[in-house]
Amino acid sequence: MWVIKWILMLLAVIFLIGFAMQNADVHVPIRFYKWETINDLPLWVVMYLSFIAGMLFWLVISIYQMFGLKAENRKSLKRAKLLEQELNRLRNAAVEEVELPAIRTSKSK
Repeated sequence: MWVIKWILMLLAVIFLIGFAMQNADVHVPIRFYKWETINDLPLWVVMYLSFIAGMLFWLVISIYQMFGLKAENRKSLKRAKLLEQELNRLRNAAVEEVELPAIRTSKSK
C-alpha cells in the first residue's frame, strides 16, 4: 500500500513540475483589497503559494481538532478508570447469605 502512495505522490510532483515548466512564461498581476499590487508574478508561483496557504490552513484546523480529540480521549479514559474501580468494588463486596425457603416436592407430603 505504501508503494502505491509513493507512486501517486511522485506522479503528482511530476505533474506539478511539468505544469510549472509549461506556464513559466505566464505572468499575472496580484491585487489584495487595497494593498499594494504586485505585477508580473509568475502563475506557478501564485499557485504554489496558494497551495502552501491552503496546507497551512488545513494544518491549523487539524491541530485544533487533534487537541479536541485528545481531550475527549482523556475524558473517556478517566471514565473507564472510574467504572473499572466501581466494578472491582462490586466484585469484592461481601455477598449476603440469603436463606432460601425449603423446596417441597410431591413425595414429601
